[in-house]
Amino acid sequence: MSDLTTSEKLVIEPTFTTPEIIFDPGNRKFFIGGNSYPENSLKFYGPILQWLENLAQRHIPQPDPFILEVRLEYFNTSTAKVLLDLFRYFESLHEKGQPVHIRWIFLEEDTEMEDAGLDYQAAVKVPFELVPINEESA
Repeated sequence: MSDLTTSEKLVIEPTFTTPEIIFDPGNRKFFIGGNSYPENSLKFYGPILQWLENLAQRHIPQPDPFILEVRLEYFNTSTAKVLLDLFRYFESLHEKGQPVHIRWIFLEEDTEMEDAGLDYQAAVKVPFELVPINEESA
């Protein structure tokens, strides 16, 4: 994964303990979904964060926004820290003039996931939308 250029799409298939990742800067769409409780969060997310760091350093802002959709069903404490780091890369892109929009999608009855989204929303300075969905539309 370390040989990827930031113009290339990053796709990681989900497992039982790791989320699906689809980062497609060409289409300005970024997605994280599923469960995230890898045995070693840094080992799993390290290359992803490195990829984002490269993108943040080299990207020339475009008028169309980058959309990051986060649709996690469950994540552990070590993933929580990594998510904040990930959001910080999008924040740095935003500070460089790249429009960014984060959508935190959660089941409306999942108050823990809603609370986590509210915490992240308060922690980063980018447009951050909480999107409650119901079971039927999930």
